Amino acid sequence: MSEKPTREETTNARRKHIVEVAAACFIAKGFHQTSIRDIARSAGVSLGNIYNHFPGKTEIIAEIARLEAAQIDAFGSMFEKYGKDPHKALDQFLKAYLKTCSAPSHAALTLEILAEAIRQPEITAGFMENREKLLAGLEGLIGQLRNSERAESDLSDRSAAEFVLDLIEGVGMRVFFEERNPAKRDHQKLHLAIGKLCS
Repeated sequence: MSEKPTREETTNARRKHIVEVAAACFIAKGFHQTSIRDIARSAGVSLGNIYNHFPGKTEIIAEIARLEAAQIDAFGSMFEKYGKDPHKALDQFLKAYLKTCSAPSHAALTLEILAEAIRQPEITAGFMENREKLLAGLEGLIGQLRNSERAESDLSDRSAAEFVLDLIEGVGMRVFFEERNPAKRDHQKLHLAIGKLCS
């Protein structure tokens, strides 16, 4: 017989459900056009229930950033898993991060959050923390790669990491707008550009 979920587990499950529904609403209607009432209706909960968990949409965005942090940790684990082979680690990261960035739900939500951040810069705090964590891991990986090849560059490990993320995110967004999946040629171009940045 399965154990009955605890109150904390039930609360966490409800919060996660609300956030997932809210994200879908933001993608479908836009952050600014989506009301808390819209989210409650779509989630199948009362308006009061939403407010029990989140004072407003800004707090829902903050929760989305918190959930995204778990995904960033998965990329960190990838760096550790292939730590003895920085080339393989970078290759695996490129594939995984491009897949994430070009996923329609991720790309559309990113655009909505960026658009709203122009009006409310404070909502980007959690996402910038996530990006900083990702940059730190990638910077360390690039340093490892350069050390293994005894490569010297005028571009710092940090700057190279920033450009690598910018490249992957840019290609991911283009793939999203073209309504297709990343192709072999996308990976090849990224490999070539990133190889030059990290050498």
